[in-house]
Amino acid sequence: MDDSMYNAILLALLAVSILTFLHAGASRRRRLPPGPRTLPVIGSVHHVVNTLVHRRLRDLAAVHGPIMMLKIGPTMPLVVVTSRELAREVLKVQDPNFANRPRLLVGGICGYGWADIIFAPTSDYWRKIRKLCIQEVLSPKRILSFQHIREEEVARQVDAIRAAAAAAGAPVNLTKMLYDISSRTISRSSFGEVRPDMPVFQDAIKRVIGLSSGFNVPDLFPRLRDVLGELTGMKRKLREIHRTFDAILVDIIDKRRRERARMVSAGKEVVDENVVDVMLTLQKNDDAWGFSVTDNAIKAVVLDMFAGGTGTSGSSTEWAMSEIVRNPRVMKKLQEEIRRTFRGKETITETDLRSSDLKYLKLVMKEAIRLHPAAPLLVPRESIDTAELGGYVVPGGSRIVVNAWAISRDPRYWKDPEEFRPERFAEDGAVDFYGLHFEFTPFGAGRRMCPGYNYGLAGMELALLQLMYHFDWRLPPGMDELNMEEAMGLGVRRKNPLMLCATPYVPEPALPVG
Repeated sequence: MDDSMYNAILLALLAVSILTFLHAGASRRRRLPPGPRTLPVIGSVHHVVNTLVHRRLRDLAAVHGPIMMLKIGPTMPLVVVTSRELAREVLKVQDPNFANRPRLLVGGICGYGWADIIFAPTSDYWRKIRKLCIQEVLSPKRILSFQHIREEEVARQVDAIRAAAAAAGAPVNLTKMLYDISSRTISRSSFGEVRPDMPVFQDAIKRVIGLSSGFNVPDLFPRLRDVLGELTGMKRKLREIHRTFDAILVDIIDKRRRERARMVSAGKEVVDENVVDVMLTLQKNDDAWGFSVTDNAIKAVVLDMFAGGTGTSGSSTEWAMSEIVRNPRVMKKLQEEIRRTFRGKETITETDLRSSDLKYLKLVMKEAIRLHPAAPLLVPRESIDTAELGGYVVPGGSRIVVNAWAISRDPRYWKDPEEFRPERFAEDGAVDFYGLHFEFTPFGAGRRMCPGYNYGLAGMELALLQLMYHFDWRLPPGMDELNMEEAMGLGVRRKNPLMLCATPYVPEPALPVG
């Protein structure tokens, strides 16, 4: 074979290879998920700006289908999933590929270099610290050890409501009270006290959450994240916030370390009374976990407790009370169950709650969480490799969002989905929120499922029980209907405080034994 023939064959093979590549590329582009119209530079952002994003994405999915792609900025693909079947693919079947987290700027600065559990990218470190938290910090035994804190904080607010009711039946700000229960409980559980600088700390956490959406300019251009972080001033804001809460966390850790050292010097047994204590004990034995439990790791875990627990527990209880008051039938049925079970008791403990069989209370909690999940769009994921999803190609490096709020209101899976009807869960008792039923995933599923959901549910159940047992509830005078509007933001929060009037309930005498 002469050189000219050899070169001709090579050119032909090269041409075929190029044509095959171009055809494959065109085919792949055609198979990208559908989506709304994009604009230069900003992509699809104009479709969701100044909206309740979970609702807007639900409406867009009704047009474009249960899997759609938006362009956030000029190059960032955002894939939105709005069906039970595709949620199962993302959260279970293809979980290893979709379990990564995008490296948001806020996690690098305020998350101590992505040292937390929620936003840390998938890595050996993340797997180990998650295992540590599940087995030591958020274990059933540890959650049970905080029982007295939950009881004391709920009792504190019950007394406050009773005092307000005595003052001419004035409406109580139940929103403030429920968030106060949640905040104080987490403060005491995390580091053993409610510090005077807690309002400053909580304000810093709120600001961190507000900058965690992934829709800020530096997060839309990962390769230019650091440069744009400086140019937009976002890095400066995050550093200021970080300095604020880091100083408080350093003082908390140092204080607990000194207290534990004093106990050792006095020959007393060192008891792990809170999360910081637990982490300090683990720090001394970190060889068992295969990584160094640094002070930054301790701070990151405490931040996760506050960011993931303060708002979610309070919000879920707030929405449950809102729906109960709007549905007198449900309130009557729930109160009858609770008051019959605990007839004659002036004080109800978590031990009483665990030993009872309050089926309807659990149904009410499920239904409230179904209609009002605290995280309507599960924390964004990032695909590691290119994958096929719902017959479409999802490029590697895409952000993936599961619209859990929309799926939990989808008429394909729920009869009369907008109606608050707790009995639906008794009719189909198999459906639960533990990550096995993908029409109902308020806490996620798979390896990225929220590890602290049991901690939040314990507080919510006790608060609802006490509020329903000790008081009869009604709307304030002159109010015929409760406003159920949602506030703008990442979570599903009420737009207006929940103001209700309470009438104290006098427990009936206990039935005679025998």
